[in-house]
Amino acid sequence: MSVAMIEDVLRLRDITKSCPLCGRHFSRVGKDLEHVFPRWLQKRHNLWTRKLTLPNFVGRKYKSIRVSICPRCNNQRFGELERLISGLTANGDAFDAMAEVDDHQVAAWLGKIFWLLCRKSHVSVDPKAPRARKPTRVLDGEIMRGVTYLGVIERAHAMSRGMYACFRGDPPIPEYFYSEPYSLYRFRIDASDPNTEAFDFKDNPIVLGAAIRTGSFGVVCLYDGGLHRFFRSHWLMPLWGNALHPHQFNEVVGRIFYDQLVLDDAAQQVQYFWNRPLKAVVAMNATQRSYNPYLQENHDPLACAEFVARYVGAKVADLLTEEGNDIRTALVDDAGKFRTYPRQVV
Repeated sequence: MSVAMIEDVLRLRDITKSCPLCGRHFSRVGKDLEHVFPRWLQKRHNLWTRKLTLPNFVGRKYKSIRVSICPRCNNQRFGELERLISGLTANGDAFDAMAEVDDHQVAAWLGKIFWLLCRKSHVSVDPKAPRARKPTRVLDGEIMRGVTYLGVIERAHAMSRGMYACFRGDPPIPEYFYSEPYSLYRFRIDASDPNTEAFDFKDNPIVLGAAIRTGSFGVVCLYDGGLHRFFRSHWLMPLWGNALHPHQFNEVVGRIFYDQLVLDDAAQQVQYFWNRPLKAVVAMNATQRSYNPYLQENHDPLACAEFVARYVGAKVADLLTEEGNDIRTALVDDAGKFRTYPRQVV
């Protein structure tokens, strides 16, 4: 991994000619056509004939979303990770079993699905405008410029290199000021409700976040340079140690994703460096460590309610309080303590 290879990710090579993970040309290394959602995951949750809901992805089924990657990424670097996670999540308690997988591996695994979906969407013509002279893409170039941060993370993992994040003005002392380039949260899921699915996947390229739930294991990850973990993780404290109902997990996803909409624009700017001694990419946020970029003046309760409503399947009017200055929650009670979700009677 070098400065040239960082630039290579940002350039977004043609995924029909180069591996979207490691960047090597298929003419030199060959290619495998693989499912973006791994076969073991589709088989376990019977996803083959089910549709994946993505912006403008009309009628696309899980089994039809495939991309080419090189054999080394498919069978070794990412293949080994797939086999590990496949086995552990098949455990009776997937949440406990996944404790042996570190956050970097979980972020890389979820990020691989998210990154390949974004790359596939970027080259796919919007089915709503097929006859346009210059047909638009499902995921346009403006959004992809932000998504490339995730691409650098995946490239570093593919090449067995590291990646760290820091803030502008931080001293170059890795052991104190470098941290993981993402905010990752694990949740135990209460999967006992027979009226809920055992699997779910959410993503949002605009906020660069993805979430997946399989059995009792749920994870939400923002590929954000660790900003959310540093400044906003405190509001999740009442949830730790509790099992979330799938509806509650969806609310958490919606609220975490919404947080990114109130960020100072400067916080979404990044500069990349190659650190030779660490053999790692260092992504420096444009804001300083002492500055909280989550701006209260950018918060809009109505926009928050509209955003969260999409993830929990509720009406906006049902989420907004009567005063219209806050939204109702299924996560905590009025005292701020975890609220046990009412069990469904069958």
